[in-house]
Amino acid sequence: MKKSNLKLSILSLLILLIQNSHADEYNYQAGLGSIAYPNRNVAVGSSYRENNVENKNVAGAPDKIIDYATAIGIANKATYHYSSAFGFQNESTADSSSAFGYRNKANRGYSSAFGARNMTKGIYSSAFGYMNKVIGDSSSAFGARYAVTGNSSGAFGVGKTSFSDEHEYINEGNNSYMIGNKNKIASGSDDNFILGNNVSIGAAITKSVVLGDSSTSGGSNTVSVGSATLKRKIVNVGDGEISATSTDAVTGKQLYSGDGIDTSAWKNKLGVNSGGVINTGTGTDSTAVEVNNIAKGNSSSAFGYRNEASEENSSAFGYFNTAGRKNSSAFGRANTASGENSSAFGYFNNATKENSSAFGHWNKARGKNSSAFGYKNIANGENDSAFGFLNIVNGENSSAFGYRNNIGQLKKDDWGDFVPDVNYGKQSLVFGTEYSVTGNYSGVFGVGELNGNDYKYINEGNNSYMIGNKNKIASGSDDNFILGNNVAIGTGIQNSVVLGNNSTVSSSNTVSVGSATLKRKIVNVGDGEISATSTDAVTGKQLYSGDGIDTSAWKNKLGVGNTVDLTSYTKRDTSNLTASDVTTWQSKLDVTKKADYKDANDIDVDKWKTKLGVGSGIPVDAYTKTESDNKFVDKTSYNTDKSNFATKNDLGKFADASSTNIDVNKWRARLGVGSSSGTTNTSTATGGLALGEGTTVTGEYSTAVGYKNNVSGNHSGAFGDPNVVTGNHSYAFGNNNTINGDNNFVLGNNVTIGAGIQNSVALGNNSTVSSSNEVSVGSKGKERKITNVADGEVSATSTDAVTGKQLYKAMQNSGATGIENLRNEVYEKIDDVKDEVRGVGSLSAALAGLHPMQYDPKAPAQVMAALGQYKNKQSVAVGLSYYFNDRFMMSAGVALSGEKKTKSMANVGFTLKLGKGSGVTYQETPQYVVQNEVKRLTVENQDLKAKVNKQDNKMKEQDEKIKNLEEKLNMLLKNK
Repeated sequence: MKKSNLKLSILSLLILLIQNSHADEYNYQAGLGSIAYPNRNVAVGSSYRENNVENKNVAGAPDKIIDYATAIGIANKATYHYSSAFGFQNESTADSSSAFGYRNKANRGYSSAFGARNMTKGIYSSAFGYMNKVIGDSSSAFGARYAVTGNSSGAFGVGKTSFSDEHEYINEGNNSYMIGNKNKIASGSDDNFILGNNVSIGAAITKSVVLGDSSTSGGSNTVSVGSATLKRKIVNVGDGEISATSTDAVTGKQLYSGDGIDTSAWKNKLGVNSGGVINTGTGTDSTAVEVNNIAKGNSSSAFGYRNEASEENSSAFGYFNTAGRKNSSAFGRANTASGENSSAFGYFNNATKENSSAFGHWNKARGKNSSAFGYKNIANGENDSAFGFLNIVNGENSSAFGYRNNIGQLKKDDWGDFVPDVNYGKQSLVFGTEYSVTGNYSGVFGVGELNGNDYKYINEGNNSYMIGNKNKIASGSDDNFILGNNVAIGTGIQNSVVLGNNSTVSSSNTVSVGSATLKRKIVNVGDGEISATSTDAVTGKQLYSGDGIDTSAWKNKLGVGNTVDLTSYTKRDTSNLTASDVTTWQSKLDVTKKADYKDANDIDVDKWKTKLGVGSGIPVDAYTKTESDNKFVDKTSYNTDKSNFATKNDLGKFADASSTNIDVNKWRARLGVGSSSGTTNTSTATGGLALGEGTTVTGEYSTAVGYKNNVSGNHSGAFGDPNVVTGNHSYAFGNNNTINGDNNFVLGNNVTIGAGIQNSVALGNNSTVSSSNEVSVGSKGKERKITNVADGEVSATSTDAVTGKQLYKAMQNSGATGIENLRNEVYEKIDDVKDEVRGVGSLSAALAGLHPMQYDPKAPAQVMAALGQYKNKQSVAVGLSYYFNDRFMMSAGVALSGEKKTKSMANVGFTLKLGKGSGVTYQETPQYVVQNEVKRLTVENQDLKAKVNKQDNKMKEQDEKIKNLEEKLNMLLKNK
């Protein structure tokens, strides 16, 4: 062969081999310290230096071809086919293994390690959580610090490790599972199950089950629910075998019915068929399960014992329940839902009318759209609601909430039965205890009282409301309102309002704030209108000033003329006295008929003032008869001076018997009375009033009463003697007080408020005020306590006075011990809340993990289990679901916490498929067929994968052959 032909043949062979080979080397690496070795591997992240050693983030291997390995994070290693390592220093060193989190190791094929410091060494094994170790094949550990060395086994919960990281709680058994905390199963003990805490199954025990905290195993083939010292009841147990040799546990039901009964006799007695159970689901798509249940209606359901669902879409669950109308539901024991769309839940409840509901114990919802919730409540009327304990509602559209309340009343119908009387209790309300309302559109809030079965406190009025305790409104008294306690409104009273405890009202259109013996002030009232048509209440301020009054009307009412000063009107002129009047005066004043009283030095001033209708104060420099005798008249003086005495005739020139020629001004000055108004008003200012000797008022609209008071400030006042008020809007009550500033008040003696001080108050004798906006109750060295003070608000914005009690408590709490106690109390409460939240979180997580699979008509029942963890709390949940048909499912679950004091959480759910397709029968591939097909495809896929791997190997061999051929070709070419 020619040399050129040989070259062409060899080149053609090489091209053919290359075309049939497929060796990709597509790798991806990113980040400092990441290495992606061939083939098709991904490394993303960075390296980590520890003890001067650089740990790379590696996907694949340097010494062999690895496919599809993935390392993402820091210093992870995914060194085998289809392996994955994510996080920090995780190792995935076997085929299809996965390690996620912190320093997890997945060292066998198809194993998974998730969390922190978990390790899997068994094929198909899984470790989730913290420091779990799984050595057995097809085994799992979920939680913290558990180890599983047995095959096809599992541990769920929290174990414990020593200081050297050795596991103290290990599941060494095969086909065995531990659910809970600090459990262990010895080597050689297979097919065992633990659901609890602190349980240990020793060696050579097989096929046993241990349930509950601190329970012990009773040996192989046993179920233990406790220990020698801790025993538990077993509830919800299936019926055991009843025979002379049986060792099965029997139920209370079996015991109740009789151990070792004669089956034939019992069947005849109970009227059951030869199968022992009668299920009469006769309606289309209806279901009747267990003993003597009847489901007559289409799509109806009956479960339990002797339940009956007799109409379309009705449901009865439990014991002796009846759902007798369309879309009705009865759940529990002996409940009856006999109204369309009605519901009865609980124990012996009755919902008898359309859309009615009864929940709880012995409740009755008898009216259309009525509701009764709680214990022995009755809702008789349409749209009525009764909530609580022993409430009765008879009136339509009414509601009663609380304890033993009543609305409306009953009457006898034509058949002699008691039925609600529609004339009473319409659209009324009761909130509280032992109250009754028989009026329409009325209500009660508070606490009444029963006398036996009779209500002592009833609202019989229409459109009337009572708020408070032990109130009553009589029949025929409408549109009344009570806000208070112990108030009674009698018959025939309309449109009245009664406020306060023990207040009374005796007539219509009245607002009462008290009673004949208990009166209350009405304070903070706004000024009312003063007019001929006004019905407003007026304030004391308006009454005091008299502003806006009809003065003419007042004068007519008082029988005085327009020229009379009404300020202090009295009849005081003596010019109109007759001789008879004078005689009467003399008799009253205990004097003889004299004409020598011109200077009034010898009169009984008080009697004169009384007779004259003026004030009773003692006039300046007046003398009594005794004082006059002692001072002016004695026998010696009389004999000496009698020649100088005036004769009767002389005196008659100055004062006659009728007093027509007396010196009136001297009399008035002597008696301390004014010219027209009774008491002398010496004020010269507008609106001013000055009463008393030496009292002066020069400020506008100011007042002074007493002795030598001086008020020059406007709108100010002084009461006592002798006070000085120069400030505006200021008042002094007491003696020897001085106020020079504005808007100040003194109640006391010997107090001085200087100029420039405003808005201050001084209380008590010799108190001092040194600044504005000040309240003083004493002075330096003469301080006073303020007692009977209510606790003030303590806050950042409070201006209230605080009490010694509050200060003492604050001081106690402000000490180191108080603060520490408070801190400990707060921390303890926070810890309790945290613990509760963590427990609830783990329980909720466990319940959330219960997921039923899709509907399979050949396998309608499903059992589920799930583990939940939140923070340092773990819980386990078990559940049951049951498909009654393709459109209705019921599920239930219970979760138990992994604590010494076990907490629990449960749920029950009903799922109903709605829509046009609901209830329609259709052909659906059974799930087992789908599963078989999936298994077949899996096997086929594995075969294809094996073939592909085989082809890959062949291609590698071809690569080697091509390489050898190339070398030989080159050698041949050189030799040629």
